[in-house]
Amino acid sequence: MDRIAEIFKNYMAYVGQMTSSQVMMLLGVVTGTIVGAVFLFGWVNEVTYANLYSNLSESEAGEVTSYLNEHKIRYELSDGGRSISVPTSDVYKTRIELASEGLPQSGSVGYSIFDKNNLGMTDFLQKINFRRALEGELTRTITQLSEVKAARVHIVMPKEKLFSDDQRDATASIVLKLSGAGSLSKNQIRGITHLVASSVEGLKPSNISIIDYNGNLLTSSHENSLIAGLSSTQLEVQKQVETYLQDKAQSMLDNVLGMGKAVVRVTADLNFQQIEKTSETFDANSPSVRSEERIKSSSVLSDKAEDTNESSEDNSTETTITNYELNKSVEHIINAVGTIKRLSLAVMVDGVYEEVEGEDGAIEYNYQPRTQDELDRLSGIVKNTIGFDSDRNDQIEIVNIAFNRQNLQDDREFLDSMYIRDFYYDIARKVGFFLMIAFGILYFKKKASKLFEALSKIVPPAPIRKVVVAQQSAAVPAAQAIETEELEIPVVQEKRKPKLVDKMQETAKEQPEEIAKVIKTMMIE
Repeated sequence: MDRIAEIFKNYMAYVGQMTSSQVMMLLGVVTGTIVGAVFLFGWVNEVTYANLYSNLSESEAGEVTSYLNEHKIRYELSDGGRSISVPTSDVYKTRIELASEGLPQSGSVGYSIFDKNNLGMTDFLQKINFRRALEGELTRTITQLSEVKAARVHIVMPKEKLFSDDQRDATASIVLKLSGAGSLSKNQIRGITHLVASSVEGLKPSNISIIDYNGNLLTSSHENSLIAGLSSTQLEVQKQVETYLQDKAQSMLDNVLGMGKAVVRVTADLNFQQIEKTSETFDANSPSVRSEERIKSSSVLSDKAEDTNESSEDNSTETTITNYELNKSVEHIINAVGTIKRLSLAVMVDGVYEEVEGEDGAIEYNYQPRTQDELDRLSGIVKNTIGFDSDRNDQIEIVNIAFNRQNLQDDREFLDSMYIRDFYYDIARKVGFFLMIAFGILYFKKKASKLFEALSKIVPPAPIRKVVVAQQSAAVPAAQAIETEELEIPVVQEKRKPKLVDKMQETAKEQPEEIAKVIKTMMIE
């Protein structure tokens, strides 16, 4: 303890001999070190929280927080106590532990409701629990959408009737709370509709209604939605066909003429009519026997003469009925949807530029149009590339025209200037950063040198006194004179250290010029 007290006294004495600027610098260094250490410690021990549950009721939040307090799990409350967050590393483990305890008990239940064995439950309660579980599972699935903040699903499942004519269809209604100013697209609404319809037996998409928290109906007639979806699909297919053919022709011309020398645009007229045709063809030249009926009858006639001679006659008839059937072939044809009815192409081709030396010696470019023979060959290349068919009344128009290159030249100059500016800016930034570091090093070095110089002035060197030591050589007779030698030996004297005021007075008396310099420096700073 005495050693620590002595060090503290020495330190306070050193500080007392510093100038005001040196004291401020020392305080700044100490304060910066402490703040940096605190910041580093807080950053290392910083805890990030993730959402555990949201949209809880007060009773649910109370049960969950009681469990977290009991198991000493850190948590944060938000949204008026309806949302609970825990450290990110504990989210999934905490959810599993809460689920094993049956928490939260209310809210959107799922199929976990059947994990509890309730003996004596009636069939009616079983159906109610099944509907609740189904609604809860659908609610959880719908709320996975980023645009949906909360959802409620209501399903009506009519009782089974004896006759199918008396059976009513199942219906469902969905209430959505959207996050912020978000909205659902038509595809998302159709997706939710078909999700619910596919999850409930006997539920048709047309019997599902979706509204938001403001009461706005988000679903419309199923037939209208189907027509709208078909129209959007047709437009998408048409764009894909046009883009595919256009890219084929454009890549061909770019390889032949060079990049930026041609522009191709394709318009495709597609047939989206679905035709189902059944035809029967008969062959009258080659009939075939379908059935044949033969009827054969016979009779015998006899005559008696006077002389008792007898004569007989045998009559027999045969009738044949033949039914013929003509050969026929039955064809059932369904035309493909989205076939190409007609293609229209527009192709613009740039000309040829020749370098010509001007009067002032500068290089100029003269435009030369392409020949008709060359345009015909390019037209043939494009036709073969996209599958041109004259029987479909396909059309193609190829035009030779001079492209305007001024905008391209301006863009190039602008990009070059931006590149040069960014290049010099990057160099200036690096040089400025280097100069700033060098200036900081020099500044702190100067301040440090002043600090060490002041510390050296505060601690004076130990006093030195001269001591005469007599030495006698053993080889010299005793009668000879004794030689003396003066040695300088530092002697440390322990004295009471003067107080700050006494030291300042002593310094002012012995070194008034130094005191004047210190005062002048303080006034300047």
